[in-house]
Amino acid sequence: MPPEVNIMSVEFYPVTKAGAFRSLDWMLSRDDGRTRLVVTANPIMVMTAQRDPSFKEILEKADLLVPDGIGILWAARKKGRPLPERVTGVDLTHYLLRRRPAPRIYLLGGKPGVAERAYRNIEKETPGARICGTRHGYFGPDEEPAVVQGIRAARPDVILAGMGSPRQEKFIWRNRDKLGAKAAIGVGGVLDILAGESKRAPEVFQRAGLEWLYRLVMEPKRLRADLKLIEFFIKIQVEAALKKDDPADAGEGPDDEYR
Repeated sequence: MPPEVNIMSVEFYPVTKAGAFRSLDWMLSRDDGRTRLVVTANPIMVMTAQRDPSFKEILEKADLLVPDGIGILWAARKKGRPLPERVTGVDLTHYLLRRRPAPRIYLLGGKPGVAERAYRNIEKETPGARICGTRHGYFGPDEEPAVVQGIRAARPDVILAGMGSPRQEKFIWRNRDKLGAKAAIGVGGVLDILAGESKRAPEVFQRAGLEWLYRLVMEPKRLRADLKLIEFFIKIQVEAALKKDDPADAGEGPDDEYR
């Protein structure tokens, strides 16, 4: 496999959707009692990791980290090390729901009622998918042991955790030896989409890499998070400019092919 791309000390391997699906298949074939963590990383998560050492360590040790966010692909191109394509939480979720033989899937996250509505919609729209349990994501630290016990009792193969980042990744990592699943994926707002609570950006926004703008317009409360996105773009631009001016890199022109 080609070497990883380092983006602000977060390592991204050049994985494709097909490669990510194969990795999930491999995880589902394991039976060692360990829950493997899959992270769908975007620029906001990379920025969060700069200020949260424990989260940064989780990203470093995750079993699979995929580039969810056009900003990650843009940053990789700025480094002259392009990643092949975006791999989103939606992509991984739909793959698992449609996979045959169907894995047992536990839906964790969202406001009370969201995971249950997502389950009902999945039953209607994806016959054959196997949802073995649901639980909303509004619980405190004192309730966590009971939540973990309930998940384990449901005997899932995969947990789709939509509790927001970094909370969902920290929950999975902290309990990876207790959950009993083979894999767990932090999917952010995917459960809300499955439940019909929110919609993914129209395809024209997706193709243009402007899903973040669509979400900001639809959810103004995201402004604080999207300020991190702006900070990410500025830092990558500055880093690229400094590298371009570095005499040690003279003649390499890492950005030439993208002008």
